[in-house]
Amino acid sequence: MASSDPPETSGNSRSGGWSISSYVRGTHGDPPSSASVASSSTASTDTASNSSYGGHLTEAPRPDNIMGQSSHSYNDDLASQMTAASNAGPPSVLRNGNKGYMTTSEARQSRNQRIASARRMSNPRPGDVDSFGQRLVHSALNGGMELLSSRKKSGYAVAIFGLVGMLAVTFFPNHVGTMKPGGSVISRSLKDLNPTTTMMTRAEAAADAALASAAEGGDFLDDFDQRRRRAADLPDGTVFSEPAHTRMCRTIVERLDAYDAGVMNFEQVIFTESEYVCRDPDAPYTSVMNMFAAELLDTANNHLGLNVDYTHRCAKWERFCTGNMTTIQFGLPDPLSIQAYAFQPGCVDATALRTICSGCLASDDPTNPDCVLFPDGYLDADTNTCDLGCYFSQVLPWIRNNLRTVATNWLNTVETRALTFWLRNAAEFSHREKDDMEVSVIALSCANEDCDMSMGSCTCEFTPLANWVYAMHVPRSSTNVAITVSPTCAKFGEGCILHAQELYHFFKQLYPRADITYNIITSTSSWYMRMITADHLVCPPGVGCLLPAIARDAYTYVYETVTPTVGTWLTCTPQDYLTRLTIPSYPPEFAQGDCRHLRARLGAWTQDLALATDLQYTNPVDGYLGCADTNFVATAEDPYRPPTTYRWDETIWTTCPVEVLSKEEMCIQMERLNLKRILFVGDHTTMSQAISLASILGVNDNISLDPAVVPNFSKTVGCTGHSNFDLTYIRNDRLEEPGTTPSPGNPNCGPDGTHYCYPWSGQYSNYENQQLMIVNTGYHWGEDWEGYISNFQNFVGRIDEISAANAIRVNDVIMFRTSIPGHKECDLFDGVFRHYGEYCPRIVNGAFWHWWGELPPYNDYAIRIINEWNLLNTVKSGPNIELLDPWMMTVLRPDGHLSGSDAGPNCGMNPQECMLYSLPGPVDWWNHLLLMQLVDIGTHRENSTPMQAWR
Repeated sequence: MASSDPPETSGNSRSGGWSISSYVRGTHGDPPSSASVASSSTASTDTASNSSYGGHLTEAPRPDNIMGQSSHSYNDDLASQMTAASNAGPPSVLRNGNKGYMTTSEARQSRNQRIASARRMSNPRPGDVDSFGQRLVHSALNGGMELLSSRKKSGYAVAIFGLVGMLAVTFFPNHVGTMKPGGSVISRSLKDLNPTTTMMTRAEAAADAALASAAEGGDFLDDFDQRRRRAADLPDGTVFSEPAHTRMCRTIVERLDAYDAGVMNFEQVIFTESEYVCRDPDAPYTSVMNMFAAELLDTANNHLGLNVDYTHRCAKWERFCTGNMTTIQFGLPDPLSIQAYAFQPGCVDATALRTICSGCLASDDPTNPDCVLFPDGYLDADTNTCDLGCYFSQVLPWIRNNLRTVATNWLNTVETRALTFWLRNAAEFSHREKDDMEVSVIALSCANEDCDMSMGSCTCEFTPLANWVYAMHVPRSSTNVAITVSPTCAKFGEGCILHAQELYHFFKQLYPRADITYNIITSTSSWYMRMITADHLVCPPGVGCLLPAIARDAYTYVYETVTPTVGTWLTCTPQDYLTRLTIPSYPPEFAQGDCRHLRARLGAWTQDLALATDLQYTNPVDGYLGCADTNFVATAEDPYRPPTTYRWDETIWTTCPVEVLSKEEMCIQMERLNLKRILFVGDHTTMSQAISLASILGVNDNISLDPAVVPNFSKTVGCTGHSNFDLTYIRNDRLEEPGTTPSPGNPNCGPDGTHYCYPWSGQYSNYENQQLMIVNTGYHWGEDWEGYISNFQNFVGRIDEISAANAIRVNDVIMFRTSIPGHKECDLFDGVFRHYGEYCPRIVNGAFWHWWGELPPYNDYAIRIINEWNLLNTVKSGPNIELLDPWMMTVLRPDGHLSGSDAGPNCGMNPQECMLYSLPGPVDWWNHLLLMQLVDIGTHRENSTPMQAWR
């Protein structure tokens, strides 16, 4: 466990503590002589003779002001590790292709090139290319700096400096990007002309100019050693290449030897993380695992009193350099937070700790964090089963807690409002607001982290998923769908960029109302935060999503290659983690019954006169709904009213068609599901659907549309060779039950008391058999968003109460039908829209248009609550709620409305009616879709396939 002392102060020397002679010389962190340094990883008689377990360990005092000229970042290692650090190979993330480890110089050059490339990628500057103009500008600045910094300041100096500077700026404007107001060399130099300002020496001026250049965007390669000297691990500028856990293991093994020899008191030694780990922009998974491996060692050894502490101190590697803290490593709490999850000391005792560290140091890659976190592996190849053991099981909650802390802080700083489930109370839905976003993230990355951007070529294992897989996991209620690609996947992954581009265009069609983005995320911090805070996360196989996945609570879909062996440790995590995410089978297989999640989302209308014969009613509909059909006069050219001659064709998922409903097929599916009644509850649009179904089934006689008559009705459908069933409609405009019963001309609900809400729950609850209930609400809520939220919550709660009181209700089928907006100036259309792009410009909203623009947000809210009810409510009594969504089908049908061009002069509506449709017409396809959904529900139940969220 990290020391509770401030990181800048080390523990005082204690008698009986660890000692190494001449560890630090001088009071300003002078480096020890080479004679006093010995490798702790190699047996040495000098080390044995010069080390005693009763002396002191002395560290150089450090100034309180870390910005001081003579200050150094404190040394976090024993002197014996300096040689080991310089001789050992760099971390596994810096492998030199297939050539093994890089040399020290190669590792350093690779690191500089990689970070410089990342910096240029995010902030390219025209001054990166040397030229005569650039040299002139810099000469002018440097020369002027010397003149202005000297004690002999004069007007000539100012004149010369100004003349050369203006010429340079005039003829080479592209090379003065570093001259920023208030912070440039020019500004500071002119300020220095103030006679009250303390004079600088030439050396001070040069140092100030160097620091200013670094602070104002100087290239990472420009005098790197000078600009990171204050952040170095040792006062002489030494930077450890090994991750902290490797260096800690050497000290722990030595102290365990002393511990076995009877030494009980040890001086505190603090290790900080390697620059390679903190700054690595290409391997966030490996880097974070390195840090938590060190934290595990910290906690385990301190339970034994070895006093080897760890605090990552990653921030120091950016404090004196010019880049942003763009890696997730920088954002983690320092020290890492572990207080909320108690350490299990019995898991890592002295024997286990020695075994772990000795095994790591003797391994082919001692820098690999797996040797600490998975010392015995996690897969039994013989049985294809896995066990994380107590080591990583101990670390898992630490990783989850720290990443969630970073995510919370990140959400508090971003401008965009993020709707994230894990920051909400699942039992209460009042947090929802109209402008809430529902964010879905697709994370594409390599299956491994062996590549980095400094390489010319590398093997990136990237396996894309089929488009239907993403459609199954990303809900249609998403307001934002972000396709994020790691830089290594973009550069080395075969087909990675192409797959991302294809997804972008595919999602543009599938989610036409959502904001679709596609980005190569160079900041691993941003990438992790987007994955953790998204409402929905979908990941193809790879390590990129592993850590964000365990930090999430729901709607997480991580594909793992489980054949023939376990892909990663994620499948081995404890059950409480597995319940928060889904690891679908791989390769993904389309399950029978899942068509209901894809059908009617991407398609087009096609005129089919041959099919039109089957789309007509045997008995016409009375009243205003059937007026257009009654007035229609057939001709040889137009044998049927045009709105009744179209069929819906699936353009993407042709194996999930919408077939025309027949009475026989409906009887078969009702019997298959053991349903004895279809109950429609809703407003006029629901009534038109109920009358449409009654007409298709041939039971539409004596259904009155007279406003002076109660609109509710019930019919019995006779089925030859199958069980009969009832078809019932109850008008309730808002799914409310105010406690009174309305009558024609006497409404009883709504804010102004103008709506009709006939009681429905009693008839639903007391029905003695299983039933199908189809409900809808939305049209009569106007812009009352809070009212709609409260009402829909009450409806779902009422279903749960009824099911708890009557067990037969658990086997019912409940469907919520989405609300469909009308079409502006519907009398001008005599055909269909070919695609959503033709409909979109005609979207309207406002009181005059009955607030049609509010309907899509209402639908989105209902879908979100339905998904949470189906998948996240583990204590509900009621059945799952299915979705009937003819929204895309219907918005492409501006024809066929009651005030449409086909209505005729005798069917005029005042005011114009462009929401309700004439029958037969587009509404019939709501029922054709209903039948296909029932077929899939029956298959789903028979196969006991898992419930999917409604997408």
